[in-house]
Amino acid sequence: MENHIVHKEVLLDAPPEMVWRALTDPEITKKYFYHCKVLSDWKVGSAIAFEGKMFWIFPIKLTGKIEKIEPGKLLQYTLQNHGTSGQSLVTDELIGENGKTRLKITDDVGNEKGVEKRYKNSMRGWDKILRGLKRIVENQTP
Repeated sequence: MENHIVHKEVLLDAPPEMVWRALTDPEITKKYFYHCKVLSDWKVGSAIAFEGKMFWIFPIKLTGKIEKIEPGKLLQYTLQNHGTSGQSLVTDELIGENGKTRLKITDDVGNEKGVEKRYKNSMRGWDKILRGLKRIVENQTP
């Protein structure tokens, strides 16, 4: 069975603390994550949800669970795959590099029916999200 894992990486001209805030603050995520606020209490085992309106029109709610968390360094969570019983496993790894942050995203979209489409959508989706995140964190003041 083929693995369908998306790997993305971006170097951000911002310290890890600022990038972490951008990943976990609902008022910031709605600016780059398809107009969705991220909601969680940020504890292992707790729920995580991305809620909003994609393109300001289509209601969206992605739900999952926090699997691992190390503030400023690592966030791993599941997300329910739309239309299947499976789920994706998303890992955000932040690595500080001389005042900048290398952000590595891994998105294992699973192997259930429709995986090829989810994989392609995820590849495009993360590119858009990371472009927006870069724009936001590099234009903020600490």
